[in-house]
Amino acid sequence: MKKLLTAVVLLTPFISPTNAVADVTAYGRVIYNVVSDDTSDDVYFGRHEFAESTIGIKGSIDFEGIIFGAQVEIGLDEGVSNILHTESNARNRIQEIWVSGKYGKLKLGTGASITWIASDVDQSGTWWSDPLGMSQRFGSTRRGPTGQSQTPFVQTQSIFSERIAYESPRFMGGIKFYAQQGEDSSREFAVKYAKNGWRANAWVSDFGDTDNDLDPQANIDGNATPGFFGAQSGRGVLAGYKHKSGVNFTATYGESDLVNNSQRDFINGKLGYTKGKHAASVSLGQYGSKSAQGLAGADHDRTTVAYHYAPTKGVRLWIQATQGDTEGQKSFNSFAIGGMVQL
Repeated sequence: MKKLLTAVVLLTPFISPTNAVADVTAYGRVIYNVVSDDTSDDVYFGRHEFAESTIGIKGSIDFEGIIFGAQVEIGLDEGVSNILHTESNARNRIQEIWVSGKYGKLKLGTGASITWIASDVDQSGTWWSDPLGMSQRFGSTRRGPTGQSQTPFVQTQSIFSERIAYESPRFMGGIKFYAQQGEDSSREFAVKYAKNGWRANAWVSDFGDTDNDLDPQANIDGNATPGFFGAQSGRGVLAGYKHKSGVNFTATYGESDLVNNSQRDFINGKLGYTKGKHAASVSLGQYGSKSAQGLAGADHDRTTVAYHYAPTKGVRLWIQATQGDTEGQKSFNSFAIGGMVQL
């Protein structure tokens, strides 16, 4: 009898199913803007091409120290242009599975590119409406003279794409390394440092043959422009610091190589203050270009002032004004009022 009981005890872990409890979360956000600018003397509603409203679900299962997870997220773009797509206003932002452990995290599917993930260095509290005054990652006052409204920051960092991505564990006190292999031989690498209020990262992107063939699945930015918004590769560095008083700054420099062999570059600085429910910032940026023959194009300068108010957790309201000046062209002014509710 004792031998039978012993055998049952020894065999139980092998014959009984392992029931891991999944941690599942549904989430979403609604973002909306009213934008007025003097490039067309018009008022636009819902212009948010890069920070659209979203709805998603994500979950994970812990199996003996290894975490398996999955996420699906849909974005609803209420912008007035086709910069992200030409048909429906809905797009699949994330549809991925991942596994993580002590050696890092591996993700497979459609999702945020690693250069996009590594760019959250801005600690001003106003980046929801306008990152660094560059006005394109979140699109609220992105409009400007033709050829200048789409600045090189986006052209050096892809957004959402089909890829396999690796994120290392944190080492040396605050450093992470990221690598990505994407569709059509695209590759991205990034390194990020975060510790004691300091943030810094560097990245390099090669968009491979993306958007340069007839395969509609190879279109990572959702429009018909060759390359990634016209770029074939890009690189940049970004650094920032937030003091315990709430004063913060961020600076970034980058350059992109376009498919027509021309180049674009940018340099931006942002000074901000955030404390409690309030955040304010002013940012200055300059954007340059060089033709395939090496001739310098007109410089474009942009100044953005923003104020955010967060009355309660998950709610954020903002106002923002942008002025842009291009050599030899009339300056433009843009004003936005908007907000976000996270669910």
